[in-house]
Order: sequence, then structure tokens, then C-alpha cells
Amino acid sequence: MLTLFFVPDLGAGSTIEVLGDEAHHAIKVIRVEVGEELLLADGNGGWARGSVQSIDKKSFILAILERGFAPQEAQELIVIQALMKSDRAKEAIELLTVAGATTIIPWQSERSIAKWQDDLGEKWLTTATSAAKQARRFRLPEIEKPITTAHIAKRFGGQSNLFVLHEGATTKLSDAGKELNPGAIVFVIGPEGGLTGEELGELGAAGGKVVLLGNEVLRSAHAGFAALSAISALTGRW
Repeated sequence: MLTLFFVPDLGAGSTIEVLGDEAHHAIKVIRVEVGEELLLADGNGGWARGSVQSIDKKSFILAILERGFAPQEAQELIVIQALMKSDRAKEAIELLTVAGATTIIPWQSERSIAKWQDDLGEKWLTTATSAAKQARRFRLPEIEKPITTAHIAKRFGGQSNLFVLHEGATTKLSDAGKELNPGAIVFVIGPEGGLTGEELGELGAAGGKVVLLGNEVLRSAHAGFAALSAISALTGRW
């Protein structure tokens, strides 16, 4: 399987020069060699397969053999993730990325212990980029700014398929997911301390369906991955 690197722009020429951190990783860590085939992607669906033509100290040039474009999925898979401690957040972003989330939105829920910091958006994107490389995913998930409960209800309470995961739910996701409208599929994942009654009420009043992922109680960092996996199987994406 070919190694994937991300570049800002794939251009339209017969060669692409790779610079910066990606070039450093390829040259110093992976130790690519002239003639080796690699994949490049721009994070927005565009990709190119090529052969390493030359290697310098801080860059290498790829001779393009093939170009392509990975279209966006017909239905967006959006995960609204309650803020967690940094190690758990990193794990969650990795899992959501490899499971195909198109958008990841941080949520400062009432019981979230962690607080959003200005540099977290960049850190989350870095984590998602690393996970996308491992998954050979040409499109990076969009990392949005934090959202409030009221904004969740206003933005996704209309034509979206809004699912709120909760251990006290009586409806299974496998049942609720059988009847989907064409809108985005949105999962709300609470913190380790769970959702408050007020949050459940506000999201439910906006049309959110409170659903259960089996009898086992999953950690906040793992619930989104499980939900994306389940819905991908139900919708035939997997």
C-alpha cells in the first residue's frame, strides 16, 4: 500500500515539489528513495500518484503518474463531540477520522471538564491529518469552532438526522437509523459525565432522537466511532 502525504496544492503540472513537514517526514523518517511510488492529496478530494524523481535535503519532487478526485459522500457524517481531556480528545479525533466523519464539531457541554483553547482547532486538525494518512483518506474532516447546545438545536433540528447518544435511551440506533431523510447524519456525543436533563430536553425538542448503542456503556472517545460504524453499515456505505 502506497504511503500518503498531504500538500497544500496539487497543481496541474507533470511534477509536484513536496516541502515542509511532509518532506521532512518522507526524507528523514520514512526514508523514501528515488523511484518509489507515493500518494499525494490536497485534503479536499484531489489526489495524485507518482514516482519520486529526486530528493534534496528539505524537499523531494514527485513525477505524476496518475491523478484523481474522491467525491464527497452523498450524506454528510457530522459528529458533535463534547470536550474531553487532551489524550482522550486525540483518541476520539483519530477514531472519528478513520471512520469517515466529514465534520467534527467540539461542544462545550455542561458536564465537560475540559475547556476549549484557541490552539485546539489546529491540534485537532493535525491529529485528523495523521489519522487520514493512516486510513489513506484523501478528504480531511472539517474541524469547526465550538458549538453551544442552543446552536446545535437551531442548526441541526430541521432537515438533519439528529441522533443523541445516551445510555438511558430506549430506542436502538439500529432501529432509528432505518428511517433517514436525505439530510446530514449528525451524532451528539456527551462527555464522560453524561448529558444533563436540560440538554436532552433541548435537543429532543429540536427533533433529536435519543438512541442507544447496545447494553454496554462506551467511553465518550469511543462512542462516535461506534455510531459511525453502525450507521455506515445500515446505509450501505460499508
